[in-house]
Amino acid sequence: MQTGEQAVHAARGSQEARAAAPRLSLMASSGVTIVDIARALGVSKTAVSSALHGRGRVSEETRQRILAQAEQMGYVSNRAAQRLRGGRYGAIGLHLPADLRELAFYMEFAFGVADVAAATGTDLLLRTADAGGSTRPQIDGLLVVDPTPTTFSGAVAGLGDVPLVAVGEYHGPEQERIAAWIAADHRRLTCEVLDALAEEGAKRPALAAIEPGREPFWASQVVAGYVDWCTERGIEPDIRRASVTPSDREIAEVLGSVEGAGRDGLLWVAQGIVPHALALQAQGAGAALHLGAMAAEQGPARVVGVDLRPREYGRAAAELLFRVLAGGAREQLGHDAVVIRP
Repeated sequence: MQTGEQAVHAARGSQEARAAAPRLSLMASSGVTIVDIARALGVSKTAVSSALHGRGRVSEETRQRILAQAEQMGYVSNRAAQRLRGGRYGAIGLHLPADLRELAFYMEFAFGVADVAAATGTDLLLRTADAGGSTRPQIDGLLVVDPTPTTFSGAVAGLGDVPLVAVGEYHGPEQERIAAWIAADHRRLTCEVLDALAEEGAKRPALAAIEPGREPFWASQVVAGYVDWCTERGIEPDIRRASVTPSDREIAEVLGSVEGAGRDGLLWVAQGIVPHALALQAQGAGAALHLGAMAAEQGPARVVGVDLRPREYGRAAAELLFRVLAGGAREQLGHDAVVIRP
């Protein structure tokens, strides 16, 4: 994956979108209007517009009838003209952390956003680095995933007044630019994961947190939840800081030092580390520790952790952005995640 910007043509490139609805031919002058289609079917102009443009509320059965009638009558959806009249580009952006974009969560999250973009006939522009420059990207709105005080300004550089939706709460410089945000309750989830670890035998777990300079707000909430849990049980918190993508040597050092401190468990905040930690445990590093993860791993590595349901998360975030673009009020939306056990 290249840094900078990549265009992901979610609408026109999606086989799922092509299978879900008939393609409208782009004949230059059919002369058929939305009013004509509405009269032919005996439905309202609003229903026809909603079905053709992926907006509003209309049943799937009615939508299919309208699309079929439009194709039969040779209706031309002049998308370029619609964009010009509405001042829209017909595209949204998704900004992912440049150093984490290959992790499973972010990939699945992006697929969820692409699902909604395809269903609404919208293009998706993937941004994975500070934009810079003077050219404003041709997008109507932007999803910013895991913004931090050190990354936010670069993520939104050059966007002007483009509406922004944060994935994960953001409290830092220029936070007033965010129109809405969606986030899971990581503080509560942390306590639930620690309860599950305690049932597995980890009565005095430590926490491997993200290094402060790279820590998004949700990760700081994990730290707060860990401190809450320890305080309630009269346990001294043991918080270790690790890089977002530590080497096996760093992971082994954390495992060994935590076990050497008399702890019986370790909860990792960052994703992608637990499979390496399990392999190192098999070699003797921190072998007695019960491991937990704040972002559950895919595959056979089953430990106590949080399933963030990333694809559903991406869909919900994209739908929130579209509500903002439709003139919706400022919104703070929670995302449901679940704790899983081995």
